[in-house]
Amino acid sequence: MIKDRAAVIRKLDDVFKEVFDDSNVGAKEGLSREQCPAWDSLCHIRLIGATEEAFGVEFTIEQIERMTSVDQIIDQLMAVG
Repeated sequence: MIKDRAAVIRKLDDVFKEVFDDSNVGAKEGLSREQCPAWDSLCHIRLIGATEEAFGVEFTIEQIERMTSVDQIIDQLMAVG
């Protein structure tokens, strides 16, 4: 289990910047899909795939459906990592 939330956020921030191809879009706590127009369904799939690869984890469909914010992604990573 991943225990260092700050380390998760830093690594996830790199994933967000790579997936969104924008250094201004990062994994900021409190950020949700509704607040980020670029975070559409296709980008969500790319984001989850890149997150799984970066952290060496695999999410279930149920987990993926729940991950609609940075906080939820972090929580899932800390639970499965």
